[in-house]
Amino acid sequence: MAHDVVSPDAADAAARAWMAALAMFASAQPNGSSRIGAHGTAELVTGAPMPLLNGVIGIAREADPEEIAAFAASTALEAVPWSVQVRGERIDDRIVAVAAGHGLERRSTLPFMLASLGMRTSLGEAEGRSGRGSTADGPTVRSVSSEEAGLYRAALAAGYGGPEEIFSVFVARPVLDHVAMRAYVAEVAGVVVATSFGVLVDDSVGVFNIAVPPEYRRRGYGRVATEAVLRDAYEEGARTAFLHASPPGVPLYRAMGFQLAENWSLFTP
Repeated sequence: MAHDVVSPDAADAAARAWMAALAMFASAQPNGSSRIGAHGTAELVTGAPMPLLNGVIGIAREADPEEIAAFAASTALEAVPWSVQVRGERIDDRIVAVAAGHGLERRSTLPFMLASLGMRTSLGEAEGRSGRGSTADGPTVRSVSSEEAGLYRAALAAGYGGPEEIFSVFVARPVLDHVAMRAYVAEVAGVVVATSFGVLVDDSVGVFNIAVPPEYRRRGYGRVATEAVLRDAYEEGARTAFLHASPPGVPLYRAMGFQLAENWSLFTP
Protein backbone atom coordinates (compact mmCIF):
# COMPACT_ATOMS: atom_id res chain seq x y z
CA MET A 1 0.00 0.00 0.00
CA ALA A 2 1.86 3.06 -1.27
CA HIS A 3 2.06 6.11 0.96
CA ASP A 4 1.17 9.54 -0.37
CA VAL A 5 3.39 12.59 0.08
CA VAL A 6 2.76 13.69 3.67
CA SER A 7 5.50 15.39 5.65
CA PRO A 8 6.73 13.60 8.79
CA ASP A 9 5.97 16.73 10.82
CA ALA A 10 2.34 16.72 9.59
CA ALA A 11 2.03 13.04 10.49
CA ASP A 12 3.50 13.74 13.95
CA ALA A 13 1.05 16.58 14.58
CA ALA A 14 -1.89 14.49 13.42
CA ALA A 15 -0.86 11.56 15.61
CA ARG A 16 -0.77 13.86 18.64
CA ALA A 17 -4.17 15.28 17.69
CA TRP A 18 -5.56 11.75 17.32
CA MET A 19 -4.38 10.90 20.82
CA ALA A 20 -5.84 14.14 22.17
CA ALA A 21 -9.19 13.26 20.58
CA LEU A 22 -9.20 9.81 22.16
CA ALA A 23 -8.12 11.25 25.51
CA MET A 24 -11.04 13.67 25.31
CA PHE A 25 -13.38 10.76 24.58
CA ALA A 26 -11.94 8.77 27.49
CA SER A 27 -12.40 11.71 29.87
CA ALA A 28 -16.12 11.72 29.04
CA GLN A 29 -16.50 8.13 30.28
CA PRO A 30 -17.26 7.26 33.94
CA ASN A 31 -14.07 5.25 34.39
CA GLY A 32 -12.06 6.57 31.48
CA SER A 33 -8.47 7.73 31.74
CA SER A 34 -5.38 8.47 29.70
CA ARG A 35 -1.76 9.42 30.26
CA ILE A 36 1.35 9.98 28.15
CA GLY A 37 4.88 9.05 29.11
CA ALA A 38 8.08 11.01 28.64
CA HIS A 39 8.94 9.11 25.45
CA GLY A 40 5.59 9.40 23.69
CA THR A 41 3.83 6.27 24.88
CA ALA A 42 0.18 6.67 25.82
CA GLU A 43 -2.16 4.62 27.95
CA LEU A 44 -5.82 4.85 26.92
CA VAL A 45 -8.76 3.44 28.88
CA THR A 46 -12.25 4.27 27.62
CA GLY A 47 -14.01 1.29 29.18
CA ALA A 48 -15.36 0.25 25.78
CA PRO A 49 -15.48 -3.52 25.17
CA MET A 50 -13.25 -3.04 22.13
CA PRO A 51 -9.46 -3.50 22.06
CA LEU A 52 -9.06 -0.56 19.67
CA LEU A 53 -10.34 1.87 22.30
CA ASN A 54 -8.14 0.72 25.17
CA GLY A 55 -4.47 0.02 25.36
CA VAL A 56 -0.91 1.17 24.89
CA ILE A 57 -0.16 3.48 21.98
CA GLY A 58 3.19 4.62 20.67
CA ILE A 59 2.49 8.19 19.54
CA ALA A 60 6.14 9.07 18.92
CA ARG A 61 7.61 8.48 15.47
CA GLU A 62 9.93 5.90 17.02
CA ALA A 63 8.25 3.94 19.82
CA ASP A 64 10.26 3.30 22.98
CA PRO A 65 10.23 -0.47 23.71
CA GLU A 66 10.93 -0.04 27.43
CA GLU A 67 8.15 2.50 27.88
CA ILE A 68 5.77 0.32 25.86
CA ALA A 69 6.61 -2.59 28.16
CA ALA A 70 6.12 -0.52 31.31
CA PHE A 71 2.75 0.82 30.16
CA ALA A 72 1.62 -2.65 29.08
CA ALA A 73 2.02 -3.80 32.69
CA SER A 74 -0.46 -1.17 33.94
CA THR A 75 -3.22 -2.46 36.20
CA ALA A 76 -5.60 0.01 34.54
CA LEU A 77 -5.79 -2.34 31.54
CA GLU A 78 -6.76 -5.42 33.50
CA ALA A 79 -10.53 -4.82 33.34
CA VAL A 80 -10.84 -4.07 29.61
CA PRO A 81 -9.94 -5.69 26.29
CA TRP A 82 -6.94 -3.80 24.95
CA SER A 83 -4.37 -3.53 22.22
CA VAL A 84 -0.91 -2.24 21.45
CA GLN A 85 -0.78 0.32 18.64
CA VAL A 86 2.47 1.64 17.20
CA ARG A 87 3.11 4.00 14.33
CA GLY A 88 4.83 2.41 11.34
CA GLU A 89 5.22 -1.11 10.03
CA ARG A 90 8.83 -1.89 10.91
CA ILE A 91 8.39 -2.61 14.59
CA ASP A 92 11.14 -3.35 17.08
CA ASP A 93 11.13 -7.06 17.94
CA ARG A 94 11.03 -6.14 21.63
CA ILE A 95 7.65 -4.46 21.15
CA VAL A 96 6.34 -7.48 19.26
CA ALA A 97 7.50 -9.65 22.15
CA VAL A 98 5.80 -7.39 24.73
CA ALA A 99 2.51 -7.63 22.83
CA ALA A 100 2.82 -11.41 22.52
CA GLY A 101 3.60 -11.68 26.22
CA HIS A 102 0.20 -10.16 26.94
CA GLY A 103 -1.61 -12.43 24.50
CA LEU A 104 -1.74 -9.81 21.74
CA GLU A 105 -0.44 -11.97 18.91
CA ARG A 106 -2.72 -10.92 16.08
CA ARG A 107 -1.04 -8.22 14.01
CA SER A 108 -2.88 -6.02 11.50
CA THR A 109 -2.49 -2.70 9.72
CA LEU A 110 -4.27 0.59 10.47
CA PRO A 111 -3.88 3.12 7.64
CA PHE A 112 -3.61 6.65 9.06
CA MET A 113 -4.87 9.29 6.64
CA LEU A 114 -4.87 13.09 6.55
CA ALA A 115 -6.73 15.70 4.51
CA SER A 116 -6.23 19.42 4.15
CA LEU A 117 -9.71 20.90 4.30
CA GLY A 118 -9.16 24.29 2.70
CA MET A 119 -11.95 25.26 0.34
CA ARG A 120 -12.32 21.75 -1.04
CA THR A 121 -14.93 21.33 -3.76
CA SER A 122 -16.38 18.35 -1.94
CA LEU A 123 -17.24 20.52 1.04
CA GLY A 124 -19.39 22.67 -1.16
CA GLU A 125 -20.90 19.64 -2.83
CA ALA A 126 -21.69 18.15 0.56
CA GLU A 127 -24.00 21.03 1.38
CA GLY A 128 -26.11 19.98 -1.56
CA ARG A 129 -26.40 16.46 -0.20
CA SER A 130 -26.75 17.16 3.51
CA GLY A 131 -29.44 18.39 5.82
CA ARG A 132 -28.83 22.02 4.86
CA GLY A 133 -30.03 21.54 1.28
CA SER A 134 -30.65 17.91 0.43
CA THR A 135 -32.17 16.68 -2.77
CA ALA A 136 -35.65 15.22 -2.71
CA ASP A 137 -34.49 11.62 -2.94
CA GLY A 138 -31.05 11.96 -1.36
CA PRO A 139 -29.96 11.59 2.26
CA THR A 140 -30.19 14.32 4.84
CA VAL A 141 -27.47 14.57 7.48
CA ARG A 142 -27.97 16.04 10.92
CA SER A 143 -26.21 16.07 14.23
CA VAL A 144 -27.76 14.31 17.21
CA SER A 145 -27.62 15.08 20.92
CA SER A 146 -28.06 12.88 23.98
CA GLU A 147 -31.82 13.18 23.52
CA GLU A 148 -31.45 10.72 20.63
CA ALA A 149 -28.91 8.43 22.26
CA GLY A 150 -31.02 5.35 21.53
CA LEU A 151 -31.28 6.20 17.85
CA TYR A 152 -27.54 6.69 17.48
CA ARG A 153 -26.66 3.55 19.43
CA ALA A 154 -29.03 1.45 17.29
CA ALA A 155 -27.60 2.98 14.13
CA LEU A 156 -24.03 2.13 15.18
CA ALA A 157 -25.05 -1.43 15.99
CA ALA A 158 -26.69 -1.81 12.58
CA GLY A 159 -23.70 -0.34 10.78
CA TYR A 160 -21.02 -2.31 12.60
CA GLY A 161 -23.05 -5.48 13.07
CA GLY A 162 -22.85 -5.84 16.85
CA PRO A 163 -25.14 -5.78 19.88
CA GLU A 164 -26.33 -2.33 20.88
CA GLU A 165 -24.94 -2.49 24.42
CA ILE A 166 -21.31 -2.46 23.28
CA PHE A 167 -21.86 0.95 21.70
CA SER A 168 -23.11 2.60 24.88
CA VAL A 169 -19.80 4.44 25.36
CA PHE A 170 -20.53 6.47 22.23
CA VAL A 171 -23.89 7.75 23.45
CA ALA A 172 -23.10 8.84 27.00
CA ARG A 173 -24.46 12.32 27.67
CA PRO A 174 -20.97 13.84 28.21
CA VAL A 175 -20.02 12.53 24.75
CA LEU A 176 -23.05 13.49 22.66
CA ASP A 177 -23.39 16.88 24.35
CA HIS A 178 -19.67 17.71 24.42
CA VAL A 179 -18.77 21.04 22.83
CA ALA A 180 -15.91 19.49 20.81
CA MET A 181 -17.56 16.19 19.86
CA ARG A 182 -20.44 15.79 17.44
CA ALA A 183 -22.37 12.72 16.26
CA TYR A 184 -24.26 12.58 12.96
CA VAL A 185 -26.83 10.42 11.24
CA ALA A 186 -27.63 10.35 7.54
CA GLU A 187 -31.25 9.51 6.83
CA VAL A 188 -33.39 8.65 3.83
CA ALA A 189 -37.14 8.94 4.36
CA GLY A 190 -36.55 8.94 8.11
CA VAL A 191 -34.42 5.78 8.10
CA VAL A 192 -30.81 6.02 9.30
CA VAL A 193 -28.47 4.89 6.51
CA ALA A 194 -25.10 6.02 7.90
CA THR A 195 -23.39 7.46 10.96
CA SER A 196 -20.34 9.60 11.61
CA PHE A 197 -18.61 11.31 14.53
CA GLY A 198 -16.21 14.22 14.69
CA VAL A 199 -13.85 15.41 17.41
CA LEU A 200 -12.35 18.90 17.18
CA VAL A 201 -8.79 19.30 18.46
CA ASP A 202 -7.52 22.85 17.94
CA ASP A 203 -7.41 23.34 14.16
CA SER A 204 -7.88 19.65 13.35
CA VAL A 205 -10.82 17.26 13.33
CA GLY A 206 -10.79 13.51 13.86
CA VAL A 207 -13.30 11.45 11.89
CA PHE A 208 -14.74 8.36 13.55
CA ASN A 209 -17.73 5.99 13.49
CA ILE A 210 -18.32 5.92 9.74
CA ALA A 211 -20.78 3.03 9.67
CA VAL A 212 -23.38 1.98 7.09
CA PRO A 213 -25.81 -0.95 7.49
CA PRO A 214 -25.13 -3.70 4.92
CA GLU A 215 -28.34 -3.08 2.99
CA TYR A 216 -27.41 0.57 2.37
CA ARG A 217 -23.77 0.19 1.37
CA ARG A 218 -22.25 1.21 -1.97
CA ARG A 219 -24.63 4.15 -2.35
CA GLY A 220 -22.36 6.94 -1.13
CA TYR A 221 -24.06 7.37 2.24
CA GLY A 222 -20.86 6.90 4.22
CA ARG A 223 -19.20 9.60 2.16
CA VAL A 224 -22.08 12.01 2.80
CA ALA A 225 -21.87 11.37 6.55
CA THR A 226 -18.10 11.92 6.47
CA GLU A 227 -18.43 15.17 4.53
CA ALA A 228 -20.84 16.51 7.16
CA VAL A 229 -18.09 16.15 9.77
CA LEU A 230 -15.56 17.91 7.52
CA ARG A 231 -17.92 20.71 6.53
CA ASP A 232 -18.96 21.61 10.06
CA ALA A 233 -15.41 21.30 11.38
CA TYR A 234 -14.13 23.62 8.66
CA GLU A 235 -16.75 26.19 9.63
CA GLU A 236 -15.52 25.93 13.22
CA GLY A 237 -11.89 26.54 12.29
CA ALA A 238 -10.48 23.08 11.48
CA ARG A 239 -8.09 22.98 8.55
CA THR A 240 -6.85 19.39 8.78
CA ALA A 241 -8.75 16.12 9.16
CA PHE A 242 -7.37 12.77 10.27
CA LEU A 243 -8.75 9.25 10.49
CA HIS A 244 -7.88 5.59 10.62
CA ALA A 245 -9.25 3.71 7.62
CA SER A 246 -9.59 0.03 7.01
CA PRO A 247 -7.19 -1.09 4.25
CA PRO A 248 -10.11 -1.60 1.79
CA GLY A 249 -11.39 1.88 2.64
CA VAL A 250 -8.21 3.71 1.61
CA PRO A 251 -9.27 4.28 -2.05
CA LEU A 252 -12.60 5.77 -0.93
CA TYR A 253 -10.94 8.25 1.40
CA ARG A 254 -8.30 9.08 -1.22
CA ALA A 255 -11.17 10.00 -3.55
CA MET A 256 -12.36 12.42 -0.87
CA GLY A 257 -9.00 14.18 -0.68
CA PHE A 258 -7.32 12.20 2.12
CA GLN A 259 -3.73 11.08 1.79
CA LEU A 260 -2.16 8.00 3.34
CA ALA A 261 0.38 9.39 5.81
CA GLU A 262 1.55 6.10 7.29
CA ASN A 263 0.41 2.68 8.39
CA TRP A 264 0.17 1.87 12.08
CA SER A 265 0.70 -1.62 13.47
CA LEU A 266 -2.06 -3.00 15.67
CA PHE A 267 -1.62 -5.93 18.06
CA THR A 268 -4.82 -7.52 19.39
CA PRO A 269 -5.81 -10.81 21.06
